[in-house]
Amino acid sequence: MINRIVKNIKCFGLGYTFFFTLQKVGFKIDIPVKFMLNKQHYYDSLSKEKAEKELCDFYKNSTGKDLNLTNPKTFSEKLQWLKFNDSTKEKALLSDKYAAAKIIQEKYSGRIKTVKQLGVWTDANDIDFDALPDQFALKCNHGSAMNILVKDKSKLNIKKTIKKLNDWLKLDYATMNGMFENHYTYIERKIIAEEFIQEMDGNLHDYKFHCFNGQPKFCQLIGDRIPNSHHYFLSFYTPDWNKTDITYNNHAVYKDEYPRPEKLDEMLQLAKEMSAPFSYVRVDFYILNGDIYFGELTFTPDSGIFNFENPQTDSEWGEMLKL
Repeated sequence: MINRIVKNIKCFGLGYTFFFTLQKVGFKIDIPVKFMLNKQHYYDSLSKEKAEKELCDFYKNSTGKDLNLTNPKTFSEKLQWLKFNDSTKEKALLSDKYAAAKIIQEKYSGRIKTVKQLGVWTDANDIDFDALPDQFALKCNHGSAMNILVKDKSKLNIKKTIKKLNDWLKLDYATMNGMFENHYTYIERKIIAEEFIQEMDGNLHDYKFHCFNGQPKFCQLIGDRIPNSHHYFLSFYTPDWNKTDITYNNHAVYKDEYPRPEKLDEMLQLAKEMSAPFSYVRVDFYILNGDIYFGELTFTPDSGIFNFENPQTDSEWGEMLKL
């Protein structure tokens, strides 16, 4: 911890280090964006060689293992390799929450639905809150956990909301945390408003298909989310819906088996088609009122850090991912 604090002071400054330390000792506070930008600017300034060294340090701190970027073998290692060697603009377009919904809606019309978009802006000051319904969701299109669920507009602090959204727009999700998910850099940052769906507030199950070279190999079922966090319950199933013992990153696991979804075959076919151009992508769906809805395409889930409970799983998934 002391070494981490010393490095933070040297690289990111005292302001960032102060709030980072408070977080680490248990205070539930956000690091002000001006200090997050100091951290982002540091990572943005690095050469590729130095950035790869930082990624190796991040990987070591997260897994306890050395990262082999020259000859990656495991699933987690190969996802790190892909960050620097396959972060394409096509991946960026399909990771863009605004653009991807439009693309999927057009290409798979009649087979899948997307959440209705109510507006899009490049500056939160331009949002006409009076024109929005009493319930809606606001989110940025260029990263994760940048969402505001509005259940009652009359209780919304509009001034704070505008500031938070515009602060999020300043951040480059690729480098803000030193994880180098570099395809996010290409996304033209926007704020979108979407129709509010009650079941999405932590209670809706997601079906996340891990696809290797166009083949869905596992479905990660997740639910009971804590909004705006990466905390949830999960189970992994095979394509023929047999529950596995796979788990990772200390996520809570559902003890009971979940019934086979009625739309499983349709979701598998859609995942196969959507993932066909890529060596690896996770394709996310959910089912609402009997219809399949598009969630997102994720090329580096969990920033590629999969501390599987059984390390052999990391090797087996690595064998499936052909670079």
